[in-house]
Amino acid sequence: MTDADFTKVQYWFELLIKAVIGIVVSIVGLDYRSVKNSLKELEVHKYQIAAEVQILNAELGSIKNRLERIDGKLDKALNK
Repeated sequence: MTDADFTKVQYWFELLIKAVIGIVVSIVGLDYRSVKNSLKELEVHKYQIAAEVQILNAELGSIKNRLERIDGKLDKALNK
C-alpha cells in the first residue's frame, strides 16, 4: 500500500463498506446470542414446568386413592 492509496476515493469506499459489513456482523452476532440465551431459558422453564406437572399428577393420583378409600369406608359404615 502506498501513500497514493490513501488519497483515492476507491480506498475509502472499500474501507467504508468493510466497516459497514463489520457493524452488521456484530449486530447479527449480538442478536443471535440474545435469541440463543432466550431459547435456553425457555427450555429450562419447559423442563421445570414438565417436572411440576408430573409431581402434581402424582399428588392428584394419591389424593384420588385416598378419597376412594374414604368412600369405601363410608359405604361400609353406612351398610352396617
